[in-house]
Amino acid sequence: MRKFVKKIATVVASLTMISAMGITAFGIEPYSFVGNPNLFNEPNAESTDVGWVTTSEDQIMTAVEGMTGVYKYTSTYVTATDDAEVDDAKKAERRQFKIVAEGPDMAWSYQMSFGNPDPVWADNMTQFQIEGIKDGEFVVYLKPSNGYVCVIQDKQALDLLIRFHSRDEDPKNFVEPTIANIVAEGYAETDTGLVEADYAAFVNECVVAEGGTATDAPSTDDNKEDVGNDETPAASEEKEDDTTAAASDDKEDEESGISPVVIVVIVVAVIAVIGIIVVVSKKKN
Repeated sequence: MRKFVKKIATVVASLTMISAMGITAFGIEPYSFVGNPNLFNEPNAESTDVGWVTTSEDQIMTAVEGMTGVYKYTSTYVTATDDAEVDDAKKAERRQFKIVAEGPDMAWSYQMSFGNPDPVWADNMTQFQIEGIKDGEFVVYLKPSNGYVCVIQDKQALDLLIRFHSRDEDPKNFVEPTIANIVAEGYAETDTGLVEADYAAFVNECVVAEGGTATDAPSTDDNKEDVGNDETPAASEEKEDDTTAAASDDKEDEESGISPVVIVVIVVAVIAVIGIIVVVSKKKN
């Protein structure tokens, strides 16, 4: 009987280990920079050979040496040949981009969600618009674990506007990337794990990496004032971390096809069976 119980315990341990490996094995790389062809040194804004091409191997971002978990893509912006003939709205479109993960294999399935880690990225997520870009080289930096992105040109960070979600039925406004603006567009504060002070620090880090000078970053208290939140900065950050972690876990569970709840139920059921067997064995003895 004891040998039988040990065998069951071994099976339970093995199932738990296999399930854990299945949950954590999901990979999200590579990351790609996709956007208007003008952002890829292509004067034809309507080109389909480059730009909004998620499957392109030439648009994959590379890891940055010395910056853990950060990727970058270097490109060249060129003004469209017909730029003088189009209105401001069309010109703005020609400065827009997205970040996608697993682009060569999954196309648009994993689009960056601003302020959220890559495991919770999905279709129709954040679209970015660059302000103040000039003809010439620029560098895009990405930190997928936080859902942060910035654009550096001439050793300075360029302003970005965001359309938080980009489905047809979502708000079409491009706004400055702050929690207050995201909420004002109709989203819940918990839809993003953005911490504005952390984001500003990331942008500064990228500016310095390009040889520029860091600027003063906003304090975490500024975030609290923007959204009218009475929580302390520490409590607010903890809440955001919990939300992000929960969302990340949910996405990983979907991709792995194994639910932790199912695992727990199986383990509890097996333990219960073991207990019943032990009790019956004692009674017989």
